[in-house]
Amino acid sequence: ALSFHFLRLPKYCHRWYTIPTLKYLAAARKSARRVEGSVPWQGALAVSITAVVYCISTLPTAVFYASRSYSKDRTGPYRFHLYRISCFLSMINIMSNFYIYALTIKSFQRFLLTKVLSIVPATSQ
Repeated sequence: ALSFHFLRLPKYCHRWYTIPTLKYLAAARKSARRVEGSVPWQGALAVSITAVVYCISTLPTAVFYASRSYSKDRTGPYRFHLYRISCFLSMINIMSNFYIYALTIKSFQRFLLTKVLSIVPATSQ
Protein backbone atom coordinates (compact mmCIF):
# COMPACT_ATOMS: atom_id res chain seq x y z
CA ALA A 1 0.00 0.00 0.00
CA LEU A 2 2.87 2.35 0.79
CA SER A 3 4.52 1.76 -2.58
CA PHE A 4 1.22 2.58 -4.35
CA HIS A 5 1.12 5.98 -2.65
CA PHE A 6 4.81 6.46 -3.31
CA LEU A 7 4.22 5.91 -7.02
CA ARG A 8 1.48 8.55 -7.00
CA LEU A 9 3.55 11.08 -5.05
CA PRO A 10 5.34 12.53 -8.11
CA LYS A 11 1.99 13.08 -9.78
CA TYR A 12 0.74 14.99 -6.75
CA CYS A 13 3.96 17.04 -6.61
CA HIS A 14 3.57 17.96 -10.27
CA ARG A 15 0.07 19.18 -9.52
CA TRP A 16 1.30 21.23 -6.55
CA TYR A 17 3.66 23.29 -8.68
CA THR A 18 1.80 23.13 -11.99
CA ILE A 19 -1.44 24.64 -10.71
CA PRO A 20 0.19 27.78 -9.20
CA THR A 21 2.25 28.18 -12.38
CA LEU A 22 -0.87 28.07 -14.54
CA LYS A 23 -2.59 30.54 -12.22
CA TYR A 24 0.38 32.89 -12.55
CA LEU A 25 0.28 32.63 -16.34
CA ALA A 26 -3.46 33.35 -16.37
CA ALA A 27 -2.94 36.41 -14.15
CA ALA A 28 -0.13 37.63 -16.43
CA ARG A 29 -2.36 37.22 -19.46
CA LYS A 30 -5.16 39.19 -17.78
CA SER A 31 -2.83 42.02 -16.86
CA ALA A 32 -1.42 42.09 -20.40
CA ARG A 33 -4.93 42.31 -21.83
CA ARG A 34 -5.84 45.05 -19.36
CA VAL A 35 -3.13 47.32 -20.72
CA GLU A 36 -3.75 46.20 -24.30
CA GLY A 37 -0.81 43.83 -24.58
CA SER A 38 1.93 46.34 -23.78
CA VAL A 39 3.22 44.30 -20.81
CA PRO A 40 6.02 41.97 -21.97
CA TRP A 41 5.58 38.26 -21.51
CA GLN A 42 9.17 37.80 -20.40
CA GLY A 43 8.31 36.74 -16.86
CA ALA A 44 5.59 34.33 -17.97
CA LEU A 45 7.89 32.83 -20.58
CA ALA A 46 10.69 32.39 -18.02
CA VAL A 47 8.32 30.71 -15.56
CA SER A 48 6.92 28.42 -18.28
CA ILE A 49 10.34 27.30 -19.49
CA THR A 50 11.56 26.83 -15.91
CA ALA A 51 8.51 24.67 -15.10
CA VAL A 52 9.01 22.52 -18.20
CA VAL A 53 12.70 22.00 -17.44
CA TYR A 54 11.83 21.11 -13.84
CA CYS A 55 9.24 18.55 -14.94
CA ILE A 56 11.67 16.94 -17.37
CA SER A 57 14.51 16.89 -14.86
CA THR A 58 12.52 15.37 -11.99
CA LEU A 59 10.92 12.57 -13.99
CA PRO A 60 13.96 10.21 -13.93
CA THR A 61 14.29 10.72 -10.18
CA ALA A 62 10.64 9.72 -9.68
CA VAL A 63 11.13 6.66 -11.90
CA PHE A 64 14.29 5.71 -10.00
CA TYR A 65 12.61 5.85 -6.59
CA ALA A 66 9.49 4.12 -7.86
CA SER A 67 11.54 1.31 -9.42
CA ARG A 68 13.44 0.82 -6.17
CA SER A 69 10.42 -0.70 -4.51
CA TYR A 70 9.70 -3.11 -7.38
CA SER A 71 13.16 -4.14 -8.55
CA LYS A 72 14.79 -7.21 -7.03
CA ASP A 73 18.17 -6.39 -8.54
CA ARG A 74 19.53 -3.59 -6.34
CA THR A 75 22.90 -3.20 -8.08
CA GLY A 76 22.11 -3.74 -11.75
CA PRO A 77 23.36 -1.49 -14.52
CA TYR A 78 19.85 -0.20 -15.22
CA ARG A 79 19.50 1.19 -11.71
CA PHE A 80 23.06 2.49 -11.65
CA HIS A 81 22.63 4.43 -14.90
CA LEU A 82 19.15 5.63 -14.00
CA TYR A 83 20.51 7.03 -10.74
CA ARG A 84 23.35 8.79 -12.56
CA ILE A 85 20.94 10.23 -15.15
CA SER A 86 18.60 11.49 -12.43
CA CYS A 87 21.49 13.18 -10.59
CA PHE A 88 22.78 14.70 -13.84
CA LEU A 89 19.37 16.10 -14.77
CA SER A 90 18.96 17.55 -11.28
CA MET A 91 22.20 19.46 -11.79
CA ILE A 92 21.06 20.59 -15.24
CA ASN A 93 17.86 21.89 -13.64
CA ILE A 94 19.85 23.96 -11.14
CA MET A 95 22.16 25.38 -13.80
CA SER A 96 19.43 26.04 -16.36
CA ASN A 97 17.75 28.81 -14.37
CA PHE A 98 20.59 31.25 -15.05
CA TYR A 99 20.46 30.60 -18.80
CA ILE A 100 16.67 30.75 -18.94
CA TYR A 101 16.68 34.14 -17.21
CA ALA A 102 19.53 35.41 -19.36
CA LEU A 103 17.73 34.43 -22.55
CA THR A 104 14.21 35.57 -21.66
CA ILE A 105 14.36 38.56 -19.28
CA LYS A 106 15.64 41.82 -20.78
CA SER A 107 16.32 43.51 -17.42
CA PHE A 108 18.47 40.55 -16.36
CA GLN A 109 20.39 40.84 -19.64
CA ARG A 110 21.05 44.54 -18.95
CA PHE A 111 22.14 43.73 -15.41
CA LEU A 112 24.61 41.12 -16.66
CA LEU A 113 25.92 43.50 -19.29
CA THR A 114 26.61 46.22 -16.71
CA LYS A 115 28.39 43.73 -14.46
CA VAL A 116 30.54 42.39 -17.32
CA LEU A 117 31.41 45.89 -18.51
CA SER A 118 32.40 46.92 -14.99
CA ILE A 119 34.84 43.99 -14.85
CA VAL A 120 36.38 44.42 -18.31
CA PRO A 121 38.21 47.76 -17.68
CA ALA A 122 39.78 46.40 -14.47
CA THR A 123 41.25 43.38 -16.28
CA SER A 124 42.54 45.31 -19.28
CA GLN A 125 44.93 47.51 -17.24
